[in-house]
Amino acid sequence: MMDKMKILAIDDNTVNLATLEQELKTKYEVIPMISGRRAIKYLYRETVDLILLDVQMPIMDGIETLKEIRTQENGVTVPVIFLTAKKDKTTVLEGAKLGIMDYITKPFDPQDLHERIERVFKRLGVLPMEEEELYTRVKAIYDDLKTGKVKQAVMKVEEVLNYQIDEEMSGRIRSALNMLKHNELDDALLMVQRVVEFLEKKVSGTRGSALPIAESDISVRILYAVDDLENFKRKEALTKLRDLQKYDVGAYVYKVLNEVIEMLGSFDEVRAEKRLRVLLDELKLKGSSELSKESEANAAKGISSAGYHSTII
Repeated sequence: MMDKMKILAIDDNTVNLATLEQELKTKYEVIPMISGRRAIKYLYRETVDLILLDVQMPIMDGIETLKEIRTQENGVTVPVIFLTAKKDKTTVLEGAKLGIMDYITKPFDPQDLHERIERVFKRLGVLPMEEEELYTRVKAIYDDLKTGKVKQAVMKVEEVLNYQIDEEMSGRIRSALNMLKHNELDDALLMVQRVVEFLEKKVSGTRGSALPIAESDISVRILYAVDDLENFKRKEALTKLRDLQKYDVGAYVYKVLNEVIEMLGSFDEVRAEKRLRVLLDELKLKGSSELSKESEANAAKGISSAGYHSTII
């Protein structure tokens, strides 16, 4: 049995520390620290896999703590997620200079917390990427190549290869990258297309077990999520959209829901609400299955649906 990965949680609030430990203890070994100074002393002798660091702390705040951590052998490269009571641009930018990988606004949603931690571990290659996410990313690469955005495609390919993915898939994607670097665009496009088609079949097979749902119910559930966003209820909207993904909503709607969930994960509520409203308008004109077929046809022609692209951090 593999040892649990160790997460160092630093917060001056004992209630916050207890909450973090309670939420994460089934998956991770959580080491709670009440101050930056104590955490720094701990890192002199121990290593951890991830640090959850509160920004607003007395005496030594999160920025000062992280600066000190980065001077230590056990803290130079350790991934860090900021915990902050407010979305402060200056703090996030300062943290970015010190290599933070994400930030979470408190009070946090437990599912969002888990997803963000897993996202960091996936980016580091510690956890494998699910086929659904890999398909979404490779499809975005294919769309870029179809529309002549070669530089964007190369960047996305290099990012995907940092993740832990199936050897057969990584080999083909790496081959496509070599082709792109040698300006063999047609061959690279063909290789990426083959990977997309293979993953599409696997993902479709997985979705085949999804629960049935009436077309009208899809729109109603999305409308409820929009109402939540209008009333500043991001967490409730996230829950509704994730629940909706358990149903057979069609490939296009599922993809849009993924995009919106990603936006809400980054607290981009304005764009998320706009995207859901566009989706509602589309569903008024056509059913989800018809939208899926149209999306596939557009993708083959190099046309993006509704002018939106999935952005995954």
